[in-house]
Amino acid sequence: MAETALTEDELVADADAFARELAVAARAEPQLRHQGMPSDGDSRPVYERLGRSGWIGIHWPRRFGGRGLTHAHTVGAEERFGYHWLPLSGYLLSVKTVGNALLRFASEELKAQLLPRVATGELLFCQGFSEPEAGSDLAALRTRARIDGDRLIVNGRKIWTSSAEYADWVYLAVRTGADGERHRGLSVLVTEMTTPGIKVGVHETLGGGTLGELELDDVEIPAERLVGELHQGWSVLMGTLDYERITSEKVGVVGSLLDELEPLACSGAHRRQLLRLRGESAAARLHGRAAAAALEAGRPASAQSSMAKLSIALLMQRLAVFATELLGPAALLEEGTDTLTGRVAAFGRAAVATTISGGAAEIQRTVIARRGLGC
Repeated sequence: MAETALTEDELVADADAFARELAVAARAEPQLRHQGMPSDGDSRPVYERLGRSGWIGIHWPRRFGGRGLTHAHTVGAEERFGYHWLPLSGYLLSVKTVGNALLRFASEELKAQLLPRVATGELLFCQGFSEPEAGSDLAALRTRARIDGDRLIVNGRKIWTSSAEYADWVYLAVRTGADGERHRGLSVLVTEMTTPGIKVGVHETLGGGTLGELELDDVEIPAERLVGELHQGWSVLMGTLDYERITSEKVGVVGSLLDELEPLACSGAHRRQLLRLRGESAAARLHGRAAAAALEAGRPASAQSSMAKLSIALLMQRLAVFATELLGPAALLEEGTDTLTGRVAAFGRAAVATTISGGAAEIQRTVIARRGLGC
């Protein structure tokens, strides 16, 4: 069967079998023992294996190393990756977020240079957006890039930078205009993490993974590594978040946990709660599918992707409470005689941040109101 004729169901079945096998090897890595969800775990071997096996850039054009399929194929595969709790932090940044943004906004030269190497699992990105005074309020960022001929000189600090200790390149939001312009005068750059002047610090998280901190001291970046136009980075940043907020892998995690909890939900009250959570999971899945369909059609997807992000974030917190109530004291065990007890503890820790990371719940509601409802 030709690749272009591959149905989503067929691809999902292949992805499920692949992820099931890969998950066994991933669980042997010590740093993944307390992983609360895919975005909290990182594994260079898993990322490289995804690339070698053709699971990176599923909907990207073949000339950039992709398979030429659709966003729906990609979302379906990512759901199965999440269902088997693969460590996906590097994948989510390099492929779903940065890779898709490069495909949409970068020059042909940059795309040709970077995307094929991402598709093979050779090149891994981190994302330098948030700062001490600019988290959900991204327009408040202060990291500055001074234009000096055919290069930009960057100084500043980035925090909450997932996968920084593993990454080869960084996707960097900087201010190139006046400080008071906020949404204007921003730009996006890419550069190697080995560029002189970049220093990486690493901090452990409640969810069981790590977050990086970048210090940028006179970092010189060639101007041809701009993503989009100079001073026009706000639209690039917002377009990037459209991809980041389609959290299909978290839909998979929720489905996996619900399946494991179902045999334990014996009382009528617990059964009703479980069914309600399954309904919410189905709704969150559809929000993500709607966002993917909009992107596939070349339409704006900000409101849909914020709906997807917000719905799964709230659901994960409710599911963590339900699982804890259902398991009782066993829910506190980090490691038990089965995978469920350890997973519930890790999931509960990780769920705390779901309404903060990637844009706080208040930000998502604002995007939905303004761009979805026109308020």
